[in-house]
Amino acid sequence: MMLTRLPCDHITSIISRLVVLVVALLEVGCIGGLPATTQTGKVEEIVIGTAVAPSELTLAPGDEVRWVNRQQGPVSIIFLVPIQEQVSCERGFGLSGVANARRLAPNKGISLCFAMPGTVRYTVHLDTPTTTGEFNIMGVIHIEKGGG
Repeated sequence: MMLTRLPCDHITSIISRLVVLVVALLEVGCIGGLPATTQTGKVEEIVIGTAVAPSELTLAPGDEVRWVNRQQGPVSIIFLVPIQEQVSCERGFGLSGVANARRLAPNKGISLCFAMPGTVRYTVHLDTPTTTGEFNIMGVIHIEKGGG
């Protein structure tokens, strides 16, 4: 098998194109973390650590709620009823089909925006070193006109 060497100017051209592509992806948010604002401008964060804080939250329609896992292991966020009809945006959830739960890796975040007023109940399932090996924490999100 014979290897062909590419001219330096061709390699430089390829590298330049890759750099432009990466910069463009960073600017549109395809690489990196979740954005800090939504269409309404309000993002509320729920931190999953030794507890879920806050466990109850009030938002306006269109606001974003972001779950961040600060546990050393993965956790699951499970909605008690289907929520696909209520969601106006999602980042990292992938709520297609009948999926009503999402596993969240350590130090990662996922988020949803809810379009309509109502109450959304969910459970955060954590694996723990206790004798039962698991722990469930209930959470509630109230979506109200005027928000929180």
